[in-house]
Amino acid sequence: MERNIVVAEAVGRFIEEYPVEIVERKGIGHPDSLCDGIAERISVEYTRWCQENLGTVLHHNFDKVQLVAGEVQVGFGKGELLKPIHIQIAGRGTPEYRGRMIPMDAIAINAAKLHIRETMKNLDPDKHMVIDCFAGAGAVELAHTVDHIRANDTSFGCAHWPRSQVENAVFETAQFLNYELIKKFPVGEDIKVMGMRKADQIILTCAVPFISTEIQDLGEYIEARKGVHNSLQTYAEKLAPGRALTVDVNTADDDASGEVYLTMTGTSAECGDDGSVGRGNRVTGLITPFRTASLEAAAGKNPISHVGKIYNVLSFLAAQEIVREVPEIHEASVYILSQIGHPLDQPLIATATIKPAKGAMTKELEAKVRAVLDRRLEKVHEIRVLMAEQKVNLY
Repeated sequence: MERNIVVAEAVGRFIEEYPVEIVERKGIGHPDSLCDGIAERISVEYTRWCQENLGTVLHHNFDKVQLVAGEVQVGFGKGELLKPIHIQIAGRGTPEYRGRMIPMDAIAINAAKLHIRETMKNLDPDKHMVIDCFAGAGAVELAHTVDHIRANDTSFGCAHWPRSQVENAVFETAQFLNYELIKKFPVGEDIKVMGMRKADQIILTCAVPFISTEIQDLGEYIEARKGVHNSLQTYAEKLAPGRALTVDVNTADDDASGEVYLTMTGTSAECGDDGSVGRGNRVTGLITPFRTASLEAAAGKNPISHVGKIYNVLSFLAAQEIVREVPEIHEASVYILSQIGHPLDQPLIATATIKPAKGAMTKELEAKVRAVLDRRLEKVHEIRVLMAEQKVNLY
């Protein structure tokens, strides 16, 4: 059966020609990112348990995780937990299969702790958190869609590729902070990078939490902040050749009063900043208000039939493949719409809008893009393997 695929030339200016761009990435320790990560890890561990113990994958959507901030008292060289962070896991699963009970609560809570231990170096899930699971049984009418591998919702996914220069600068700077600078400076994982480009000027505003127990006084803090700033400036400006790039770090600090960004655990979740699944980065890894985006909370949804998850990932992979495999194309945006109950490889519509590197779109280009989309849809079920092996980033 032929798939309903439409390829069109994008209208309007290329994103780099816009007078202004705004881009954001929340780091892996941001309360929203923690919720995304916990939700997805629960889905992964629940799927693994079902495969190992039941030989099948059961219906679930653990995409409702709420973080209620705790309370701490911090100062230079010290930190005290006054009230723990509370994680509330909701969503739906299948608690019983052919007479065998499934330990959903234990799987969910253990998965949440695994994610925290693997993500945060100063946040202890046993010491600093209280984790409760309220997940219940899923809707019977949706469970069959997992068995038959059909879309369990009418929803859409979308993504674009490549990143613009400021998008790339924001993403790579955030990754550099989370995975490299954290090894060299006493900083936490709850970073945020907000990028603004006005014509050929880029400003990256970075929020970077410093670990209170590792900094003894204001002078030491200022010195550490200066080191982080200099490292970020040197790194980030290489990401924007031809443009003037400036990095600002912790612009809310008031050095005169000593009011600076200190945390005990490396995340603002310890005091005053709540979190929820789906409020952070999209599947592209960024928050891009100048681009099209789905508002689906992809993390935690089942990887077998939930198009709110699968089609967003598929769109991102397809956009990357179009640009990689068809060098005549400068940029691609992909949109895929499901219809509940229909096979995943037969969406109601799949469309790509493209910008050729030179000239207008030709029939030959259209055919090449159509072939990439058709092949990616044919192999849609490969995405579940990537998710199960945690080889796809969802936030």
